Amino acid sequence: MQLSLPLDIAQDEEVSTIFERIKRCKSLPILSPLASKILKMCQNEETETSELADIISQDPGMAAQILFMANSGYYGGSRHKVTSIGQAVTLLGFSTIANLALSFCFYRLIKDMKETSASGIDHVKFWRRSILASVAGRAIGKHFACPDAELMFLGALLQDIGILALNEVASKEITLFQGLDQDNHSDLQPLELEHLGVDHQQVGAWLAQHWQLPEEFQVAILYSHTPELFETPPDFQALVDTVALSGIIADIWINPNTEAAIDLALLKSQGRLTVQPEDWEPILGYIMAGIPQIASFFHTRLGNFQEMTHVHRLALKHLSASKPMQSA
Repeated sequence: MQLSLPLDIAQDEEVSTIFERIKRCKSLPILSPLASKILKMCQNEETETSELADIISQDPGMAAQILFMANSGYYGGSRHKVTSIGQAVTLLGFSTIANLALSFCFYRLIKDMKETSASGIDHVKFWRRSILASVAGRAIGKHFACPDAELMFLGALLQDIGILALNEVASKEITLFQGLDQDNHSDLQPLELEHLGVDHQQVGAWLAQHWQLPEEFQVAILYSHTPELFETPPDFQALVDTVALSGIIADIWINPNTEAAIDLALLKSQGRLTVQPEDWEPILGYIMAGIPQIASFFHTRLGNFQEMTHVHRLALKHLSASKPMQSA
């Protein structure tokens, strides 16, 4: 499948200018060579477990975190402690190993950009939303027994990478947004289109293509705000719908207006991907159970536990009732 991404179609002068800045940007987010190599190896059916383990072991930090997750309850744990990368690859499988490796590289990328980038965006808030979305994506996938739940984790984590690229080339314009209401993530896309002529979905999909990520990730990013517009290929439908909903669920903990975020989650969960009242307890419970381990994996604190628990209980109460709340 050949995606029709922004750089492949006719553009007006404003959009062309933004993408010219992106193409010339020397600080554009770059996927590490090691991550690219691991991804290609995991996609190659002839790759041996020992070969993949040797490559991962070249990065002690990544290897340590993969071992941590292999022994964690988030991936089912193990009856016997996993002490080698070879054992971890055998236990988790190539797909999960590839996603964990890419996730860890993305964490490093965010950390580096936070230290050097202009201040157009709130990097802490961006990263918290990305992580919560990834946990939500996997929770939805696991609950509905989707075969690609691990892809949903990574697709949800990467869905807003376009914001990073836009911040690198248009930080002054993005800073202007700060005077507007930015607590609701869904308001960001129209602001980008109004002020930049392009949104972070399009830029993120192009960046994923630039990184040579699999097409399912490119598509999931491209339709992360507009899943209803996605039609083909049908094999990607569950991933697209789950990634889009994952970000909205993450906003339940990110948006200061919790009630509005819960209302939006209820509304958006009644489309092609339908979440019934009885589905919310296991989905939200899985998210809360996974937060400590994912936070440790990314060396990140996602918030005050008591506050997050309070939000979880509030969300569960109203989503399980399936009646939109009335914001004060």
